[in-house]
Amino acid sequence: MLSFPISKLLQASLLAASLIGSAIGMHHFKKILPTTGYASSIVFKDNSAVESLQDFVRLVENGQKNTVVGIYVPGKFALPVGQQPKGNAGFVTRESNKATQFDLANQYGTVGILAHNDLAGSEFADVGSDEYAIVVYGDGHLEYYVIRNIEKYQALSPTSTYSDFVNLDGSGKQLSASQLFNNVYGAGDRLVLQNCIDAHGNPYWGRMFIIAEPATRQVLSVMQRTTFLLEFASFGLAYH
Repeated sequence: MLSFPISKLLQASLLAASLIGSAIGMHHFKKILPTTGYASSIVFKDNSAVESLQDFVRLVENGQKNTVVGIYVPGKFALPVGQQPKGNAGFVTRESNKATQFDLANQYGTVGILAHNDLAGSEFADVGSDEYAIVVYGDGHLEYYVIRNIEKYQALSPTSTYSDFVNLDGSGKQLSASQLFNNVYGAGDRLVLQNCIDAHGNPYWGRMFIIAEPATRQVLSVMQRTTFLLEFASFGLAYH
């Protein structure tokens, strides 16, 4: 006589457990955009003596072939890159001359590099379109990128990793953190340098994304004409 209500109760309990599990899973994988601003009166910026690519690779390599350990933009900066602590997608190092790889972006096939705008991220402002960026891996192999686009957004909740954003391209288009993440990082097979825009007295006011595409045949053409890049060829570039 009691089997029917017990069966119904069991079904209800299983459904509730399933919904709770789904909610936890959705929260765990929720897309965020780390904040890379910092309220500091001191801005670290020293690109007066960028070391050679060879020396930089020797400095950062650690034998781990799948781990990003450095980002190098010729003539601009050479930054060691560290990893985020497991489960802390909002972490950005406060070490003065170091950047952080964005693990959540890596899960989508994008190399995301984060740095605070008062520290190593201050170097990003010197980078322009059509310049080269080189990602260094722990075993010393390199992946070469060409910077194609620089996007800037105002954060409507500046210190929140879940802020909504307004595109500063003149369109005024508003995006959620998840939508902006998908646009910038979700495409995969690219390099993105991210830091915050300091404006109106707020170091977290906006976000800047320097977006680069893998360099392939066009790099070979440039290297044949450019003595500076021939140095990289003799070092044994691995093409993406």
